[in-house]
Amino acid sequence: MPELQAIVSYNRLALRVSRDGGKEQALLLLANALRLAREIGRPMLESWSKHNMGLIFLQAGQEAEAAVCFRIALSLADRRGRPGRGLRGRIEQDLRRCTGSA
Repeated sequence: MPELQAIVSYNRLALRVSRDGGKEQALLLLANALRLAREIGRPMLESWSKHNMGLIFLQAGQEAEAAVCFRIALSLADRRGRPGRGLRGRIEQDLRRCTGSA
């Protein structure tokens, strides 16, 4: 599925661009990833993309915006997954970095 490859590419490129100081461009790339994930009905990919968006806000010192992204990502993450594991665990950990609690 070309959409899956595009979502992965958008996420990887966004993280690379943000490390080089291109926050706005990175957020646009992730917005495209989110749109595609919604279009093809893949909530875990949407969660991953929203989590990465939160990481970019956190890197920029925008903790409130990051926390919003992490909460949305957590709501989309696989509820069957055990807390503290996989993507869900990473999101929970990053949310605690913003708020001091999950």
